[in-house]
Amino acid sequence: MTAPIACAALALTACTAEEPEQTQTPLEIGLEATEEDEARLIAALAEADEVGYEITGIINRLERRCMEDKGFSVHDETIWYQPEYVPEEEEDQLEFDAPTDHIPTAEEAAENGFMVWTQTFDGSELAPPDPMDEQMEPYWELLDGPFYELPTEERKAWERAYEGVQTVKWRDDETSDDASRPEPGGCYGEVHRAVYGEPYQWSAPDETEGYFSWAWGEENPLYAGWNPTDHMRAWRDLTRDEEHAFLTCLDEGGNPGWDFNDDGYIDTFFYLHALYPQDPANAGIEFDPLPDWQLALMPEVPSDAPYDYDTAFATELALAEDFAACADGTGYREAGETRWRALHIGRMLEHETEVYAWQEKMNGYLATAQDLLEG
Repeated sequence: MTAPIACAALALTACTAEEPEQTQTPLEIGLEATEEDEARLIAALAEADEVGYEITGIINRLERRCMEDKGFSVHDETIWYQPEYVPEEEEDQLEFDAPTDHIPTAEEAAENGFMVWTQTFDGSELAPPDPMDEQMEPYWELLDGPFYELPTEERKAWERAYEGVQTVKWRDDETSDDASRPEPGGCYGEVHRAVYGEPYQWSAPDETEGYFSWAWGEENPLYAGWNPTDHMRAWRDLTRDEEHAFLTCLDEGGNPGWDFNDDGYIDTFFYLHALYPQDPANAGIEFDPLPDWQLALMPEVPSDAPYDYDTAFATELALAEDFAACADGTGYREAGETRWRALHIGRMLEHETEVYAWQEKMNGYLATAQDLLEG
């Protein structure tokens, strides 16, 4: 037994050997992060975003050239759709949306509640436009392009040339599963191999056994082996006292029956949606009831629901205001946001050296792609 191990095993015994250095947890690292640390992380994230965007753009052009070399002149342009690159604002680079963000602020609650009303029959026409719809408008327009006017067999021939015969066959086979997913082929496979080398099988740590997809290059060290479920569990363990205080506040304030789901959220949608007038088109249709586990996390829907729209809207706003007041009054919102942010920043700083090495790899992939484009 080495001296340090002996010291750990015999804690009450005098020991002259040097004890091993204590390592900090990601939370401790994140809480101690300085402005210089954050500035360094922001620069690294900004560079990673830009390099990734450039690589994708060049690969799209190389794939188009490959397809045209194979005799195709009309393409499925949705494959290569890439929104205009807009660098993220520096102050937004390290914004991490904590689960507490599903609870509106006092101002948001007073004006819009939980926004459930926007997804009701009467409220949908009053809902503000979704910014994502405008951003995706060029993509939707591509769905009306000339490619979709081609005969079915010509479109299928394009897909085989782009994805590979085996991939298309696998995708069209309703009995196929992920375990039999073939390696990428066609122009997609050719170009990616030229830039990154051979693909590797990737599966998320929390996915069921047997699920995987093909990935290229080297995985970002921040996410290699990272399990979002474990991350959520660690965060909830840290905010357990505030979480309990928040639920107690709701109960004592006249809103009993609410609880968090395994993802750290209180899902108010189904309860509130049931308070609004239903779509007349659904009259007489019986929908499957919610599962028991979901019903157990919310109060019972009042027997006199649904209400008229104005009453349901007022009820939603009142509930949202109570949620906001309890989130702020118990410290749940502040503690949750602080610890969620610290966990993320701590994890990034913990792997900082590996991330810089990964970024060098990414710059190498970019140089390779540029050489291929010029060749």
